[in-house]
Amino acid sequence: MRIAAFNGSPKGRSSATYLLVEAFLEGASGKNAEVVHHVLSEKDISHCKGCFGCWLRTPGRCVIKDDMRELTKELITADLAVLAFPLYVDDVPGLMKDFLDRLIPLLDPHFERDPQGESRHVRRYESYPRLVIISNCGFPERSHFQVVSHHFRRIARNMHTDVLEEIYLCGGGMLTMPSPLAAPFKNRYLRAMKRAGREMCEKGVLTERTRKALKRPLIPERLYFEGVNRGFDSILSHSK
Repeated sequence: MRIAAFNGSPKGRSSATYLLVEAFLEGASGKNAEVVHHVLSEKDISHCKGCFGCWLRTPGRCVIKDDMRELTKELITADLAVLAFPLYVDDVPGLMKDFLDRLIPLLDPHFERDPQGESRHVRRYESYPRLVIISNCGFPERSHFQVVSHHFRRIARNMHTDVLEEIYLCGGGMLTMPSPLAAPFKNRYLRAMKRAGREMCEKGVLTERTRKALKRPLIPERLYFEGVNRGFDSILSHSK
């Protein structure tokens, strides 16, 4: 199995997103999967111009000469694509949105009806990678991921593929905290992420045990909520 991960965190290798993806890929590589982790903040990715050149002038290839040419090839040749990002304003960061917008050459401009009778573009390739979505946010409730969950299921429909798993972590900033008090919670979660990577290679799906572990908050919601407010109060008091 070939797994290509695309990390859309603006913080790159210093982000909680990076730790989550690395743990997942470490688990997958232990099952002899070929894995690659693309950090989008290190790539040259321009905005889509909406020119439709990739459909009309150079079919299947974007007219913009930047790193998306290689990234698009990496995605379409993968068996599994991991799309990972922090939550920004209830959705993906701009960096990940640019990446997604630039995937339009992977489809043909003609219309067809999906099995439910809704319009979508015709496939350009025989097969597309299945998707795993990994995201984290600063809020304590999982309800904040409603928009991205719906967003990526719509993307999967348009790309003739499926979302196999969605992994959403609340309070993800704790993963990058230097405090030794956070280490046990961080390590427990990253172990579950490694197990998730192994299971995706073995079964193509997560066990209920792993799903429950990944949905479990790092610390109780009330303690996290109060701790965040105290932390900001402390930072703001010292900045005056």
